[in-house]
Amino acid sequence: MSEGGQPADGPDWVRLRHDYEAAIRPVTEIAGEAGTTARNLAAHAARNGWKLRTARRARTEATRETIRRLKSVLQQRLGEIEAQIAALGEAATAASSERDIRAMNTLVRTLEKVLELERKDRSHRAKRRKGYRRFDDAEREALAHKLDALRKEYAGAVPAEAPEEPRDART
Repeated sequence: MSEGGQPADGPDWVRLRHDYEAAIRPVTEIAGEAGTTARNLAAHAARNGWKLRTARRARTEATRETIRRLKSVLQQRLGEIEAQIAALGEAATAASSERDIRAMNTLVRTLEKVLELERKDRSHRAKRRKGYRRFDDAEREALAHKLDALRKEYAGAVPAEAPEEPRDART
């Protein structure tokens, strides 16, 4: 027996939990080491309070982080261009002005693309939330029908108390 009360040859749940939560390895690989399926591992993780991970959530977070970084780079570059223009002032030549205009043009196109990515991300999240609401409403409706059916079944199985039949005088 190990210190955790598990057999010495059983899975190392502490390490498996760390690998799962840190997304170090694929879930299928971790599940294989634990001797179970990916679905059972996810259920085990939920039961034991592990930080759950899903590919969708990781992808959404990565998209948001990329958008944030792009905005930061754009802000920094815009500041640099503004500083260059201010430094040149009156002494700006046609070549440097044209170069700055091209840089600003590229910056604006990049910003438009970043904003489009952001709109798509928001739209995607809104559709997912709407889908969850629709699913929840459908679930509630199904549950209400089941409860009605059970209530009717119970009402039919347990008859209302009938008046006692008069006893035969001979018995």
